[in-house]
Parts: sequence; structure tokens; C-alpha cells
Amino acid sequence: MQLNRCPVCHSRIGLEQLVQDDAGRELLALLAAHDADTATALVGYLGLFRSGSRDLAMDRALRLVKEALALAEPDWLTPALQDTVESIRAKRQNTDAKALTNHNYLKRVLESVISSGTQRVRYQRPAAADYQTTAASMQRLTDTSW
Repeated sequence: MQLNRCPVCHSRIGLEQLVQDDAGRELLALLAAHDADTATALVGYLGLFRSGSRDLAMDRALRLVKEALALAEPDWLTPALQDTVESIRAKRQNTDAKALTNHNYLKRVLESVISSGTQRVRYQRPAAADYQTTAASMQRLTDTSW
């Protein structure tokens, strides 16, 4: 089953290719088990471990995600991941920062998030029955904060 083209390199990739690797399959399952905010934050965080010249191996990515998830509950971890990614990306724009090698920066941000009580607020989706008409669906798109 062919998926759409990669938004970065524009190559085609099949779903079968993604799940042939054991670590890749487990990583996809682990990310799919979490809500969109947490999964997106984890993927962004993984990108901080990738050097400019090499891709991140699936087994290392899986290990990193498992280690990050073991640090705290998603309600605390998600804002810490988001803050970490935002901060490191901002630093990389101003300097030539190296790829992360451990979770120490995330741990410090997590301590800060927990001490300040900045727990994630979960988005509550309206019931599907609320959007059964085309007009209601269009209103939902308009109401969505992109």
C-alpha cells in the first residue's frame, strides 16, 4: 500500500516498508497509542537527536521514546517535550548546536514544568453527532486553531 509522498524529500514510501523493521513497527505502535499532541512532541524531540549528516536509526529512536515516556506521565511530559523542542530549535537558529546525546535537557525542563504546575490541558473533541452536516463540518474547520 503506497502512502503519499514524503513532505520533506518527496519520495514514495509504502506502509509495508515502514512496518518491516521490528523497531520501526514498535515505534509506530507506541506513537499511535498516544494522543496527537504527545506523539507530535515525541517525534519533534526525536529530531533533536539526529545529526545533520546521519539519519536516526529506528532502534535508537525506539529506545529514546521509551526512555522519554518513562520520565513522567504524558500530562507533564508533553509540555516539557514541546518546550524542549522549541528551545533547542531556537538555539540552533542562532548557533551551530550539536545533536542531543541524552535526556538531561528534557529532565531539567520537566522539573521546571512540574514545579510550575504547567500540566497539559487536553483538548476535548465535540461529539461526532455535532458535525453531521457539511455546514457544521465547515464550521468545525473554521473553529480549529491551526
